[in-house]
Amino acid sequence: LGLVPSGLADIIFTGNPRFAIEHLYDRRHKGRILALFRHPVERLISKFYYVQEADWEKSYHPEYKQLSLLGYAKSDIASDRNIMVQKLSGKVHVTRGDLRDAMETVQRRFFVGLTNQMEESIRRFNVVIGIDQSDEEIKKCMDQNVGNNKRVNSNPHPMVEQGSPEWKALAEKNDLDIRLYDYVVQLFEEQRGIIESYAAALE
Repeated sequence: LGLVPSGLADIIFTGNPRFAIEHLYDRRHKGRILALFRHPVERLISKFYYVQEADWEKSYHPEYKQLSLLGYAKSDIASDRNIMVQKLSGKVHVTRGDLRDAMETVQRRFFVGLTNQMEESIRRFNVVIGIDQSDEEIKKCMDQNVGNNKRVNSNPHPMVEQGSPEWKALAEKNDLDIRLYDYVVQLFEEQRGIIESYAAALE
C-alpha cells in the first residue's frame, strides 16, 4: 500500500493486526505492535452491559436489557468466539494450530500490555515509543487518564465471579482466547527486562 515506506506515519492504529502485518510491512520496513489485552471473559461481560447503554455505538442493543447474562452467554447472540485468535490469524473458524501461530506472532512482534495493569502498560509503551515521561505535560496526561489504573471510559456493571455459571458458559466458547491471554500474561512478565533496558538507554 506504500504507507509505511512513505514515512508519513509514525504510528498506525488498527483493529486488524493480521492485515497490517501482511499488507503494510515488509522485510525492509518493519514495526512493532503495541497491544493492550483484557481477559476474554471479562471483556465479553463488559460488552454485554455496555451495548445495552451505548446508544452512540453501531453495536447498540437495548433489547439485551431483557436478557440475563447467563441467557446471553448460552445463546448464539454472544458471537465473539475466540475473537483475539481470529484477529491474529485472519480467520473466522480457528483451531489449536491457529492458537499456536497467534502465540508465535505475539511473541515475535508485540509489546504487550494488560488492562488490569494499565499504568504500567502505558509506561512501557511510552518507553518503546521514546516518549519523555519526565515531561510535565506527559505526567499530567498519565495522571488524568491512567494514574492508579483508573479507567476514564469504563462502564460500571455487576461483578461476575470466576467459576460462576455465567463465567463458565463464556469461557467454554472462548477457550483458545483464554489460553492466548494466559500466554500474554506470562509474556508481560518476560518483557519487563527488555523494557527496562530500553528505558536505561533513553536516560
